[in-house]
Amino acid sequence: MLSLPLRFELIPYGSASYQEMIRLREKILRIPLGLRFSADELIAEKNDWHVGAFLLLTNQLIACCVLSPVDHQTVRLRQMAVETHFQRQKMGTALLQYAEQIARSKEFQTIVLHARVYAMAFYQKHGYTVTGDVFTEVTIPHVKMKKDIQLGG
Repeated sequence: MLSLPLRFELIPYGSASYQEMIRLREKILRIPLGLRFSADELIAEKNDWHVGAFLLLTNQLIACCVLSPVDHQTVRLRQMAVETHFQRQKMGTALLQYAEQIARSKEFQTIVLHARVYAMAFYQKHGYTVTGDVFTEVTIPHVKMKKDIQLGG
């Protein structure tokens, strides 16, 4: 059960909320690795779905992810980030479930992702399976994972 009420929404590319999302993703996922987003990386997200979780009371963005179409059946979940002081409070679970609902509503059948090795157990707990060996991406170990999200899947 979530301790704080959240509002989930698709965030329009280029909007103020999208800029907030970039800041959160950089803070949680990039800056600790000494990395920043390039302009080309952000331009490449123009046709992706940007998913945000906002605290209902303050409208603060506390979690986000990106859904990138791979083909007509598969979407890739990327850049899952939860504000540090909201981690381990089921916010990531709630965001993941909402992202899966969006993917289903867009008629995708499978979600794939590259999980940081330390996050692998989180995704396994939610029905994702490892589909490959450990590899290095953005300087740290990752594994490929996937989940069938067809209704009943």
